[in-house]
Amino acid sequence: MLDDRSAIEHHKYSRRLTELEKRSAAAQQQQNKRSPKTHIGNKIRGIRVKRYVFNGERVLKLVVLFSVILLFMIYIISPWSKVTTLHVTGNHDLTKEQVEKNTNIYPGRFIWGVYLTRHQLIKQAIHKNPQIKSLKVEVTGPQSLRISVKENALLGTAVINNDTYAVLADGQLQRTKSADNGIAYKRFDGHKKALATAATQLGKLKPAIRNGISSVSYQPTKEYPDRIIIYMRDGNTIYGDLNTIGDKMEYYPAIAASMKNKGIIDLQVGAYSYDYGSKDK
Repeated sequence: MLDDRSAIEHHKYSRRLTELEKRSAAAQQQQNKRSPKTHIGNKIRGIRVKRYVFNGERVLKLVVLFSVILLFMIYIISPWSKVTTLHVTGNHDLTKEQVEKNTNIYPGRFIWGVYLTRHQLIKQAIHKNPQIKSLKVEVTGPQSLRISVKENALLGTAVINNDTYAVLADGQLQRTKSADNGIAYKRFDGHKKALATAATQLGKLKPAIRNGISSVSYQPTKEYPDRIIIYMRDGNTIYGDLNTIGDKMEYYPAIAASMKNKGIIDLQVGAYSYDYGSKDK
């Protein structure tokens, strides 16, 4: 009898244990089914957060870009963009005021308006004044510009048909009202082409040699139709051909140094020298 009860009790216990195991397995299975969904949900939320951050960065970048553009536009049309400081460099014969007048660049103009039209302003300046060989315009600060000038050297003056011309190093002639203390070009009446050629040749010379010339006289002969006579400030006289004098006068310092007395240096054909009076022609 006791054995029968024990058997019944054991059977009930086994059945409960089996039910508990089934419930545990079912709960575990249910949890496994829910877990992937939770993982995917977290992933979706992470993607959304990243998207919000990315869109926020894009908006911020656009706001900053348009703010910079707006500030720059306001600067361009404001008094802060006007030229207050203008430096002119490289000029020797030209004054700063002449450069400003010829370029139409001066304090008070809008700096970016000048810079954006600088090529046109440079062309106009060169056309207005042959003494200007080239120009360069640079922005050196929010309100400052620099104009770098390269000049056609002013060699002197010539009087042709009662008109006074400034003679430039590239052979150009420019009407002027005042005589210059440089080289005096004489006897070129009716010979502008010859004058331009001579000026171009002398424009090749180093300033140390060129500054030693007092005057140039056009005196052609039957034998030497392109002869010019150059009178030096040191007392020597040079006979030369206006087509080749620029190259040959490079040797003048050495020739003058070898002469014992002042005299004539003939560079028309070859190069030789003699004292005044000994072989003067």
